[in-house]
Amino acid sequence: MLENLADLIAWLPPGSGELVGTWVAGLLTLAVLSFIFGSNPAFRVAEYLFVGVAAGYAAALAWNHVLWPRVQLLLNDPVAHWPYGVFFVLGLLLLCRGCKFVSVLGNLPLGVLFGTGAALALGGALTGSLIPQIRASVVSVYPAQYGGGLVGLAYALDALLLVLGTIAVLSFFHFTGRGRGRLGAVWHGFIGTLGSAGRGLIMIAFGALFAGAVLSFFTILSSRVAFLLHDWVGSLGGMGL
Repeated sequence: MLENLADLIAWLPPGSGELVGTWVAGLLTLAVLSFIFGSNPAFRVAEYLFVGVAAGYAAALAWNHVLWPRVQLLLNDPVAHWPYGVFFVLGLLLLCRGCKFVSVLGNLPLGVLFGTGAALALGGALTGSLIPQIRASVVSVYPAQYGGGLVGLAYALDALLLVLGTIAVLSFFHFTGRGRGRLGAVWHGFIGTLGSAGRGLIMIAFGALFAGAVLSFFTILSSRVAFLLHDWVGSLGGMGL
């Protein structure tokens, strides 16, 4: 069957593959854009096709580049690569969650999975976000360290704003009750004011991220519209339509 398909492709005129690909891409783009008019069969077909192709590609990639090479290593040298056998057994036990009678066997791999995931998430948050942010906040605010003059003063002011912004954002997550006495009340009010400023900075950061996401959306949309107007409509002209 594959040989017949190869012969059929070879029999087609030059450029037919690109033309077919352009038409498939154009029709799928129109199907996705049809969601503007609400959910419809064309959009659902494109959605299911995208999910199916993505799942199939991920499964093929996982088998060819992750699972099968390690299966070969385990079969060729079981003594040296015995941890792979443990991982495969845990993976098979995870499939037991789909059967009610043996679903209890899936608790062990789930415990390992959740525990490892929590440890990696916590370690990644500390080493990848919190600690680097604290290190980046420990900067000099002395203008002479940046060359002096107006340029040094500007760099020092920028470093001071960075430090104050970081402290304000961290203060937003500081929850304490009002202390006793005048000093406790003043400290509580100061922390509350600083936390409010940190909340404003967080909202600004979220707004910037949302604006970046919207800008990316319109960039992709404009590229697809340009594809429809130039490539797809141009292929119609090349076919004499």
